[in-house]
Amino acid sequence: MTATRALSSEVESLAEGLGGFSDRLKELLRRELLSAECTVTQARTLATLRSEGPLRLTDLAQLQQVTQPSMSILVARMEGRGLVQKRHDPDSPRATRVSITGTGRALLDELLARRSDVLRDRLEALSEEELESLSAALPALEKLCR
Repeated sequence: MTATRALSSEVESLAEGLGGFSDRLKELLRRELLSAECTVTQARTLATLRSEGPLRLTDLAQLQQVTQPSMSILVARMEGRGLVQKRHDPDSPRATRVSITGTGRALLDELLARRSDVLRDRLEALSEEELESLSAALPALEKLCR
């Protein structure tokens, strides 16, 4: 087997392994963190609004990869719970801007703290060698996500 073929095989194996790992990690966090109080889409929307600031409803729908009518329904539900606030866009009288509220920030902070707790509990069960391997892999994993 040539070096190129061996590398290609290793890359393929890593791609499959990371894909499966990613799915399992997302499912673990979904199970542990989210409940009827907050869906995955709501949590992602809150995180987007916190990082990006107020967004037009159409832009928010695009970023979340949902249709505008779906985003309108989601935002209306979130607004009813006090998680987001809608305001008219001063640049376009027909457009609406959505922003996160203090209540939305508090819920997102709680979810992020729970995520850290869940991961910390799992990490504490690993050996020192496993922790060192994970630490060494973090820069490469971060590079994959760019």
